[in-house]
Order: sequence, then C-alpha cells, then structure tokens
Amino acid sequence: MLNVVKPFSVLLVDDQSILLDGIEALLSPLAQVSVVGRATNGLEALQAVKALAPDLIIMDVNMPGMDGIEASRLVLKERPDTCIMVLSMYGHKEFVLELLDIGVRGYLLKNSGRNELVEAINTVMTGKRYITPSVDKLLQRRDINKDRDGENGYGVLTKREVQIVKLVLREYTTAEIAAQLFLSPDTVETHRRNIMHKLDVRNTAGLVRYAMERGWGE
Repeated sequence: MLNVVKPFSVLLVDDQSILLDGIEALLSPLAQVSVVGRATNGLEALQAVKALAPDLIIMDVNMPGMDGIEASRLVLKERPDTCIMVLSMYGHKEFVLELLDIGVRGYLLKNSGRNELVEAINTVMTGKRYITPSVDKLLQRRDINKDRDGENGYGVLTKREVQIVKLVLREYTTAEIAAQLFLSPDTVETHRRNIMHKLDVRNTAGLVRYAMERGWGE
C-alpha cells in the first residue's frame, strides 16, 4: 500500500515492452498512481518528459541510443524537481554512484518484487532516497583499486574517456585509438589507466563488462 496521499503521474522508460507491461500491471492497482506514458530509450524519454511532465520516472539504464544515466542527467538539468527511480538488471557500483551524484532518488534491481517496488516508490515520493539492500551493501565495500589515502574511488568518466571506452569495446588497439582521436599512444594508455581506476576494474574484460551494461555495445 502506498503511503503517498496525493495522486501522481508516472513515466515508464525501458527498451523491453514486456517489462513495461509488467511494471504497469504492478502499478495499476495503486489508486494514487497514473501511468501517463512509456518510452523505449533515453531520447524518447526526454520528449515524453517535455510533453507529459511526469511526477515520477521509472528508468532503465541499458538502452540503445541514449542510456538511462545520460537521460536522467538531461532530465534533471531541465527539471531538477522531477523524481527519478532507476530500475536496472545490474547492481554496478559506478552506475549507482553516478546516478545518485546527478540527483536520482532511487535504485532498484529488476528482480525485486512488488512489495519492494511499492516501498521504493513510497520512499522516493516522500523526498528520500531508496537503494535496494544488496546494492547498498556493495556501496559500502572497499574499492579493490583504492590506493591513495582519502580517495573515495569514484569519478565520472570524462567525454574523452567515454570515447576511449567505446573504442575499446569495438576492439580498437591502443595505436588505433590514438590515431582515431589524434592522441599519442602514451596519452591513450594514461587515459586507460585512469578509466580502470575510476571504474574499479582490473582488466579490459572488466572495462568491457561495464560498457556493455551501460548499453554502449549497441
């Protein structure tokens, strides 16, 4: 049961129609909730927000075209009071930290049940943050690559670093990345080391996994 008294509108954003159907079915018995729209990627979500001005957005991360993290960033830049709750398959620590940093209020895994979904909505719609317990425990773990006193191990990737990660995903070598971006191979290697440190991964496989979970493999 929702504790929120005032009715509110919801926009659902996910690239899988069956998931959108499922979430809408879970929300439909809740009298206070009105699902006003659906979007299948970040760009559609931005258009829907402008047209519908929803009170709550339930957003996926891994989507083609524009992922949920970038879409959330752009929505909150234009409409900082919008409540966004992410519903994702992945409990990646960097996803959560980046989303919380830009103002997203909740992070829920897709294997969560109806009761947890309702609890999360109750929490975020009353102005608090909700992070699913298993992910919250992950946030408390010490970073495996943390090696400097006082460092929190978290940093959002720069645009250049995102370019490099996407080229790594396409199996470009260091020399090919350097030629593509008009950088020296040494500079590319420095960027790679910084990226891996920020993402708390130990090798290229970890880097590729992060990129795939963000949806950059499309």
